[in-house]
Parts: sequence; C-alpha cells; structure tokens
Amino acid sequence: MRNLREALKTREALAPDPDAVLAGAHGRIRRRRAQRRIAGAAAAVAVVIAGVAAGMTVLRPSDEPESIEAAAGAADLPLPAPALPFTVGDLPSGFELSTWTVSGSFASGRYNGSSGNYLEISVSDYPDREVGESGMVTDLAGGGTQAKVRIAPDRVVSVLTKTWQIPDISVLRIARSVRLVPTPVHSMLRSLRAPADLTVRQWSGGTEYEYLTLCPPEVQTQSPARPDGRCYSVSVAGPVPATTTRATTSTSVPAPLITVKTVRRILDGGTVLMVDTEDGEQAVVEAIAASAVAG
Repeated sequence: MRNLREALKTREALAPDPDAVLAGAHGRIRRRRAQRRIAGAAAAVAVVIAGVAAGMTVLRPSDEPESIEAAAGAADLPLPAPALPFTVGDLPSGFELSTWTVSGSFASGRYNGSSGNYLEISVSDYPDREVGESGMVTDLAGGGTQAKVRIAPDRVVSVLTKTWQIPDISVLRIARSVRLVPTPVHSMLRSLRAPADLTVRQWSGGTEYEYLTLCPPEVQTQSPARPDGRCYSVSVAGPVPATTTRATTSTSVPAPLITVKTVRRILDGGTVLMVDTEDGEQAVVEAIAASAVAG
C-alpha cells in the first residue's frame, strides 16, 4: 500500500492541467460544430440549386426554344369558335348564309338567294315595346320590307328584304320561326388564342374575310363602335399572290400621331392574317398572331 501511494505521488506531477484539458476539449467541440454548419449550408445550397434547375427544366425544356407565348405571357386561352346566337327555322329554299356579325347583344346574318335576292336577319335588344309576339311589318323607303317579332322579353327579330322578293306574310313567318338556338358559322381560322383578360367584342365574317375585336375589361362594351386603342384587332383575308412575304412585324403610322403595332402573317393556303393595336402591347400582338392556325 505504501509503495502504491509513493507511485501515485510520483506520477501526480506528470498529470496535465485540468483547465488546459477543458479548454482544449471546448475548442475541438467548437471547431467540429463550425465544420458541421459549413457542411450543412453547402448541402442546403446544393439542394436549392438542384431544385431550381429541375424547375427550369419543367418550365422550359432544354431541347425546345422559349415560345413567344411564354415571353409575352399572353396567348394562353383558345377563343371559342364563332356562332350566331339564333337559328332560322323557316328559311326559304335556295337561301344560304353568306356573311355574319356578332357584337354583344346584336347578331345578324345575310342570306343570299338567286338573282341577287337576299334576307337580312338579326336578333338584338330592342327598346320599342310596340313590337310584340304577333309581330309587325313595315314598308321601308327605297323598296324594302322589314318584319319584326319579339321572341323573348329582351330579344327582337328583324327580317329585312326587297319588297318584290317575298310577300309580307312570308317575311313575317320567317321572323316568327327564329329561335334562340346557336348556329355555328364558318371561320377562316381553325385556332386562335388570346390572353385570358381579353374578350371578343365583335366578330364578323364571310367567305373571303373575317374580322374580330378583342378588348380588355376596362374598355366599355359599346366602345368597339368607336375604336378604342386598348383593343386588339384581328383580320383575316383571302389568299394573296405567292410572292408576298410570309411574315413581317412592323410599326407604322397610318395617321399623324397614331402609332400602330402590327404583325402580318401569311397562313397556310395564302390566307393573310393581320393583328394590330394602338395602345396595347407588342408582345401580345405577336403572341396572338403566332397562335393563329388557318381553317
């Protein structure tokens, strides 16, 4: 036992200082914590970078160029095909729809027959309460006849023709046969897209032309009758000579102090497409034009 005590006293002087041991241990702990924080931050940055890269791959695949739709943030909704909001149940034989117009609560169609005969049939809001369900016929100056019939509380049908073409009773019968059932009409465009906040205010068409106006919500409904610079106009015309340039983008000045942003395209079959605006965005004009597909 005495020998053990002597051995312990002899080695006591060789033992390290406890304060120094603790200080060293704390230093190592701090260094290891710092290393873990740096490694964790690096891993987090790597995860974020990987996530961003994956997101960019989804939004814009590397093997596809950035589309004009993405650049403009524009042509994101297809426009519904045009249609007259009514159907004529008793249309005379030989008469066919040649031109049509839909604008708000007004819609009309011109039906051509043989030898220059025609019928102009329209449905609209009509404030004259004298027009009832039984209808009325009026002789117009210049040799025309017009029949009107109220087919709904807020809808009146009008049938206009030449006096010598169809008897008055027949014109009235045609007006009474009109029903508020949509009739699809031929469009020169198979597909057209536009920004979600633009709505069609007017759409007119025929065998060789088509015209529509797209307006943002801040434009009053009746404004298309007076062109509003914030709206976008789209026109389609029949084939042009093959020498015509297939696509151009330009800024022209058709009248003093009025700058029009325009895109012109030649679609399949030689159909000419024009999209323009005064106060709208050039990117939207380009996106609408790029989305058009000939019918």
